[in-house]
Amino acid sequence: MNRLNQIIALIRTRNGLFVVVGILAALNIGRFAYSKYIEVRDGIESKQALHDQYQISTQSIDSLRNRIRQLEERRDQFDRHLFSGTSAEEIASAMQLKLQELLGAAGLSPESLRPLTKSSGKDEEKLYGEVIVKIRLSGDLEGFLKFLSSLYKLNYFFKIENFTLKPFKTTELKIFLELKGFYRLTKVEKK
Repeated sequence: MNRLNQIIALIRTRNGLFVVVGILAALNIGRFAYSKYIEVRDGIESKQALHDQYQISTQSIDSLRNRIRQLEERRDQFDRHLFSGTSAEEIASAMQLKLQELLGAAGLSPESLRPLTKSSGKDEEKLYGEVIVKIRLSGDLEGFLKFLSSLYKLNYFFKIENFTLKPFKTTELKIFLELKGFYRLTKVEKK
């Protein structure tokens, strides 16, 4: 107890108070420095996390750019097999001429060749579309097979929706054919 009384007596002196004030000031400076250290460390960790996220994002951007380039190449390959023009009517006319050429080369006689376009208000703004072509013709089976072969070898997409073969005369057939041709507008019409 004697030792404690000596310490209390020393603190009550002027030099003792300076020592206590110095110790408290040192503790406050230490606490302030420690809080600044924690603040700086948290800021560095936050910036490191942002940097890591940036690196992940830039890697994703590079892979996305590669994927976009691949998709654009595939789109271009696909577009090369479509009829193209500025309007559905222009494309339907081009399809009609191409089909007449193929039918003539196969030795078939078209009685009717009608392209039908769908033109509703919202379809006019679409970049891709389809034209249905209904054909009624006559000819022999060999000519029809030749026509189908040349249609298959054609550089354009056509889909046979429906066909009917009926005997006509002794060696001829009446052929009813419904094709769907696909197109891409080179520029979307604005009305």
